[in-house]
Amino acid sequence: MTGVLMPLFSMRRVGDAGIGDLLALEEWVQWAAAHHVGFLQLLPVNAVGEDDSPSPYSAISSVALEPMYLALERVPGMSLPLPPYDETLPPTQLPGGPDYVDYARVRAYKYYHLKQAFTRFEQEESFAAMRAEFEHWVMEQGTWLNDYCIFRVLSIAFGTIAWWLWPVQDTDVARFIVESNADSRRQKRYQQWLQWLCSRQWAAARAMADACGVYLMGDVPIGISVASADVFFERYLFDMNWSGGAPAEGNFAEDPFTAKWGQNWGIPLYRWDVMEHDNFAWWSRRIRKLAEIFKMYRIDHVLGFYRIYAFPWMPDRNAEFLNLTADEAAARCEGRRPGFRPRPDWTAEDRRANLMQGDYLLRKLLQAAPGQLVVGEDLGCVPDYVRPDLSRLRIAGFKIPHWEIDEHQRICSGQSYNPCSFATYATHDFPPICNDWDEWYSHVKAGQDAMCDVTLSSDALREKLRTAKDCARVLGWLGDYAGLTEENALVPWGAAIKDALFRALFGSRSAYAALMWTELFDIPVRLNTPGTQGGGNWRPRMPFTAAQAADMQQSAWLAELSVAAGR
Repeated sequence: MTGVLMPLFSMRRVGDAGIGDLLALEEWVQWAAAHHVGFLQLLPVNAVGEDDSPSPYSAISSVALEPMYLALERVPGMSLPLPPYDETLPPTQLPGGPDYVDYARVRAYKYYHLKQAFTRFEQEESFAAMRAEFEHWVMEQGTWLNDYCIFRVLSIAFGTIAWWLWPVQDTDVARFIVESNADSRRQKRYQQWLQWLCSRQWAAARAMADACGVYLMGDVPIGISVASADVFFERYLFDMNWSGGAPAEGNFAEDPFTAKWGQNWGIPLYRWDVMEHDNFAWWSRRIRKLAEIFKMYRIDHVLGFYRIYAFPWMPDRNAEFLNLTADEAAARCEGRRPGFRPRPDWTAEDRRANLMQGDYLLRKLLQAAPGQLVVGEDLGCVPDYVRPDLSRLRIAGFKIPHWEIDEHQRICSGQSYNPCSFATYATHDFPPICNDWDEWYSHVKAGQDAMCDVTLSSDALREKLRTAKDCARVLGWLGDYAGLTEENALVPWGAAIKDALFRALFGSRSAYAALMWTELFDIPVRLNTPGTQGGGNWRPRMPFTAAQAADMQQSAWLAELSVAAGR
């Protein structure tokens, strides 16, 4: 099956108010069906905070959906036609222009019109039947909706989602504060209404996707933000003494802390023993709600179910630890050090225990919504027991071709891949393969030029030649993978390289083969740089609509590639 990674915020349609929405998703579903694309891979779509570049992996709820993705034209009570959304960015706004999301402007525009529509919805007799439908939906949702909406009301009232800074910490008192005030109750009802709208519009998008034979692929982050309704109201499920993340691997030189210490995501760890008491009800609720709108989903950092790397401090203290030694850092954390929890993989006994834990937890997760197609993001520091276990569970692990190198330092053929796998050259956390290719080639070319540069010192020359050799090796691997000669591989990125690489990827035995929209449409922008905030993270938009994309040669190329590969 062929897929394209298209975050919802990146999609575009005419009149979308500056961010991809659920009408845009329906248009792209139709594009996918017409071009032999079996699934559209989205990033998490849960409600987020109000940062300039909010990470979809720092959701403020494990269940609530993000209202910014609502298509305003489909909102009952909306006054149409809507005034135009001005995409001209004044100097006080974020840089980037119309091909980047300006979240502050989107929120201001959409929430202004949503609040007006809510007033009409509540007051006008023509919406009486829909109000009854809304009331019934609220009753069906149970505790999660009530708690999330109270969290939103209080976060707005107190000016922050960092609930530990609120003047009230007791959850019963928090509920009482909102329920005892008429204005707060109306604000809570407004938040409930937004979630009802999200539910309705996502149901419509799912129905269209099913009718078109296109799967919507969701994403389940391994963690939930500490600044979330879940952690505020269900603190007993989370261990906030530790912050989940990933160890340093030397891949993210853009951020000094990440290069030295690793990624600190600011997610509390789960108290698995406590969750087991109610048969992991929190996880079951999360997965069941996800399955209502997605046919398949990706488990982010599936390694965390076996063991997770954790820091004894939250990310807001990262700068404090940047230049410390491991011993100095431990001295500030009562002897605790970053490391894998609940145990490392140092001994056979530890590895066996970690395997048993991950297998048990994932089986529980899969039982929550049987019949879903499940992918597990198993990249990074991967223990040898993980991938065989994922295969037994029918969870498709990732295959990044230039990371699949055998013991003889040769790239593995796509024909050797386990069919229960997901093949791709990059994820949202990495540059598109075209960017990487040109960077590697530039180092090869720099090494060749250095041989003729008499001004270079011997140390500088050795460093350039070492880097050139390393990059030439990667290009050689990918050339072998795509069936290219060395002469044809050591060239700048171009249409021939792109075609050869993706034909090889789609020709692999992996059940799923995917590329990012940036790779498909030859737009060399990066969606996210781990360890950094702001800037262009989570903001790039497609500069065209689905209708315009349908007439582009890249769409025809993808359709031909999918058919040729039998996908």
